[in-house]
Amino acid sequence: MSVRQVILAAAAALALAATTGCTVSVGGGRDDDGAQLFGEGNNMQWDLTRPLEAEALGLPENKRVEVAVPEDATVSLTLPTGTWSGRTEQMAVSTRHGYVDSVDLFWTEVDGQAAADRMAADAGLLGVDATQVAEWAETAKWAETADINRSRTDANYNGAAGEVSTSIKPSMAVGDGPGTPVRLWYKFYLRDVVETASSKG
Repeated sequence: MSVRQVILAAAAALALAATTGCTVSVGGGRDDDGAQLFGEGNNMQWDLTRPLEAEALGLPENKRVEVAVPEDATVSLTLPTGTWSGRTEQMAVSTRHGYVDSVDLFWTEVDGQAAADRMAADAGLLGVDATQVAEWAETAKWAETADINRSRTDANYNGAAGEVSTSIKPSMAVGDGPGTPVRLWYKFYLRDVVETASSKG
């Protein structure tokens, strides 16, 4: 491929990304390690206030795809309520009828208090009850030394940022003592964004 063809292909990809509400579209392809969606500086920025076309992102039309996440990866998501930004260790994207249907982010906080603090800080932006997520710190303290026939404890807090539905799911091992890490799962669900845009079209 000539230099001119490479430049034209890159320009076409950027133009297509602009029309689908994606502020940064990188990679445009898949390999055995997952979809390549992170760009320079291990960052990814998406605008979730408008539909994201799967094809423009190099994603299949109707599938859940594991994303190749580099070290120290940061995701920024524009929501109707503002921009959420955070690190992620694992990411999955589900597509439906040619559009991104949901985005799942996973990472680990050092303990229950750190997880509760992070969730409380994000609660307003994600439309989740701040009081409920702050109470996770007490749940975590109990789980650290609990003696029950269960390996993990978790919770599910649902909310909405405009037309973007959200959920926050903390999970941690039971009985592993003080300082037990907490796995956080943030989900951003975009079906209402896509359907609203379609009805206006």
